[in-house]
Amino acid sequence: MPVVTRGRCPVCRKRSVFRANGQPLRAKLRCSNCDSIPRERAFAWALDTFAPNWRDLVLHECSPAPSREVSARMQRECRRYVGTQYWPDRTPGEVREDGRCENLEALTFEDGSIDLHCHLDVMEHVNRPDLCFSEMQRTLRPGGMMIFTTPVYEGKVVTERRAEYTPDGIRYLAEAEYHGNPISDQGALVTFHYGSDLPEWISRWAPDCSVNMTVLNDPHTGVLGKFREVFVVTRMM
Repeated sequence: MPVVTRGRCPVCRKRSVFRANGQPLRAKLRCSNCDSIPRERAFAWALDTFAPNWRDLVLHECSPAPSREVSARMQRECRRYVGTQYWPDRTPGEVREDGRCENLEALTFEDGSIDLHCHLDVMEHVNRPDLCFSEMQRTLRPGGMMIFTTPVYEGKVVTERRAEYTPDGIRYLAEAEYHGNPISDQGALVTFHYGSDLPEWISRWAPDCSVNMTVLNDPHTGVLGKFREVFVVTRMM
């Protein structure tokens, strides 16, 4: 059955109708104005709520999608926005017309140079999340934040590794799973299915940070369905 709610979209900030013709709501509950989906609206809500001055900060977005209004809004409105993609055949830190190359596991940003690290559904594709969080913590200023989404599987207590990149290639530990990739038609390999223990792991990987996992459930902002989690990780020192 169709699902229809009405309210204000946190992405385009307009009165909207949120409509889904079927399941899953995560992918099909679309804003009538900007075509955003629930996780993008949950992220935009968290960005405005926890970092209301984000437009004046150094905001790094990892793996922005040009067609996604939430990424376009950050790039358009934040005067110190830095968007990056990871191209394995380029040198980290290299800047070309199509963007800056950065590996989240080994960032080239200086210590304490970033106010916000933002990304949507990236962490389930990385090989070494421990290095990613260590690098984001290193490059954050005190009080800086990581604000991001990544799927947390309902009922899964222990995080499951499903694939890993090795010197000899990809090692599959479960059935291969790929999601969309803004810079490759081959998709992005899913390396992890995170469980409810993820906040504990983040606390270990980024010990100077506090970890807040918020789960918005609000028909008036069109945030319904599974995988609504937004993480706000704040560097304390």
